[in-house]
Amino acid sequence: MTALIITESYFGNTAAIADAIAQALGGPGAMAVESLPVADAPVLVPPGTDLLILAAPTHDYSLPRPATRARARQRGARHGGQEGDGPGLRDWIATAEPVPGVKVVTVDTAVKTGFMLSSAAKTAARLMGAAGFENVRRGATFFVSDLSGPLEPEELLRARAWATTLAAGLKSLTKVRAA
Repeated sequence: MTALIITESYFGNTAAIADAIAQALGGPGAMAVESLPVADAPVLVPPGTDLLILAAPTHDYSLPRPATRARARQRGARHGGQEGDGPGLRDWIATAEPVPGVKVVTVDTAVKTGFMLSSAAKTAARLMGAAGFENVRRGATFFVSDLSGPLEPEELLRARAWATTLAAGLKSLTKVRAA
């Protein structure tokens, strides 16, 4: 199995979660994993990709937009580790072409509050479904202590555990289909 992780990150927290997920998915005897910032992501999902994971920070209860990116930059953010503003995950999804059979899972980072109306992962899942992807699932939210971070304690461990569980589920689905 092969996985592609596409990440939008401003303060490095979402990128750290994506890296932890990639490490867990690509462990010994596991799948081949490529993890890219959204600015470097291919326009088309590469052939042979079984799993596509989209990771983004939650901005105003949704995927980042130009205005929320500007506010993040005012707080010292660097889009994709670089200054300036490039494409975001919302932009990538708008041009994505559905790929039959690819499983899509969305994850996000967010400030932990008592109540969340929505999240980047929820918005990304909805947009991917609207773009014609058939097997889309909202994944986990990983928490930061403030808009710029850092990640809450144990979130990297939780991301690795989540990815390990995801990989085990994918392998069992593959085995059942092959039988």
